[in-house]
Amino acid sequence: MSEEILNIKEACDLLGIKQRTMYSLLKEGKIPAIKIGGQWRFSKEMLISMFHKQISLGSKIQK
Repeated sequence: MSEEILNIKEACDLLGIKQRTMYSLLKEGKIPAIKIGGQWRFSKEMLISMFHKQISLGSKIQK
């Protein structure tokens, strides 16, 4: 099974946030990602897992 890799726009669309918010979260190390060739890449599976984990903990990621 191949893991889906997202660019920043796709990751923002998935999470329903603006790119400005995403860049802030990346800078603070609150979103799992890797920078390749100057561009951010995200694992769709990891973002979804992080989202569900935060919901189950009843917490939210603060900007």
